[in-house]
Amino acid sequence: MKVNIAVCGRFHYHNYVRYLSALGILNRFYYSHRIGNGADQLGIAGSQAVNVWPKEYLVQFHGRLFRGRLMEEMAPFYGDLWQAGVLRRWSRADTLHLMLHGNGLRLAKRARGEGSAVIVEPVNRHIEEAFEIVESERERLGLKRRKGLARAHLRQLEEAALSDFLLAPSRVVRDSFVRRGYDLLRTAVIPFGVDLGRFRPLDEAGLRDKRFRVICVAQVTPRKGQIYLLEAWKRLALPNAELLLIGVVSAEMQPLLRRYAGIFRLIPGVANSELPRFYGQSSVFVLPSLEDGYAVVCGEAMACGLPVITTADNGASDIIEEGKQGFVIPSRSPEAIAECLERLYRDPELLEEMSRAALAKARSQLGWDRYAAKLVEIYRTALADGSKPEAQAV
Repeated sequence: MKVNIAVCGRFHYHNYVRYLSALGILNRFYYSHRIGNGADQLGIAGSQAVNVWPKEYLVQFHGRLFRGRLMEEMAPFYGDLWQAGVLRRWSRADTLHLMLHGNGLRLAKRARGEGSAVIVEPVNRHIEEAFEIVESERERLGLKRRKGLARAHLRQLEEAALSDFLLAPSRVVRDSFVRRGYDLLRTAVIPFGVDLGRFRPLDEAGLRDKRFRVICVAQVTPRKGQIYLLEAWKRLALPNAELLLIGVVSAEMQPLLRRYAGIFRLIPGVANSELPRFYGQSSVFVLPSLEDGYAVVCGEAMACGLPVITTADNGASDIIEEGKQGFVIPSRSPEAIAECLERLYRDPELLEEMSRAALAKARSQLGWDRYAAKLVEIYRTALADGSKPEAQAV
């Protein structure tokens, strides 16, 4: 059995393709990244790594030239350019594993035409459901609502309808597709893994000061819910404590954040390789998302020994046992955030106990090698009969 994996960009696939290659499962890995990020960095054979990189540089040039404007309109063009490059170097495999991102419709059609099975992998809820949640929040915050789904989003619906199987990172994602007609029996859930070599507690214990530091790592947008964390922090006003937000602030959120000036520290951007240092200097990780298929940062924080407070609308809540590695709370609830933070602030023994539990869970269950092993089982068993169902209603 051989598998082609296709993702237009850099996502979690880069962390586990080496394991699939070692197991003899990987045929080709089609992706897009900067020049020079090739087979050696991925840990696979040169013939298996197909980096269709022009799209990445065009997107960066577009961003600098137009400052982000017209990106939604141009995204399908950049995706088509990437697909054309992939098809020029296409090699048939038994299965196509495609990231559901609106950039792979031609690849899915090619694979189906060759008799291959097609697995699609969404990283967020069904796009219609996600759109409704985010637009509701934009209205709640007094922000301008968008008119409707972008063309790239509509393509996701076509890709899902062509697929034989849906792989989701969480029950939140899977259930959103099932609610819109996807066959539950043709789905599976595997939570994303963590690079346990990179994300681990600080070796130098002295680098962690005695402040109670709460950290949130995510782009500051309506979807991520930082406003509710800020509101909770404002109400708590804890002594010898700090709230640290790491992430670029979207233009529409900047006026809203000014209401909380002086009560938090913001670092707009931190390289992924530097994040362990910030996790290691913190006490608790909080991500109050309203819509998140699976926030990888939650697993990263756990691997660094941090308890996690997140919402039931973040798929990463699947890996948190309530009251053991952290807390799972309702979204849009500063009251619940404040209650959990104050409990950990007042009870250092509970904080330490949850820290140990978070670290143990990450080390025992969240390695990318374990993820790859589960994925191979899906390739071998869920698609073993080789049947091709009718187009799914999504």
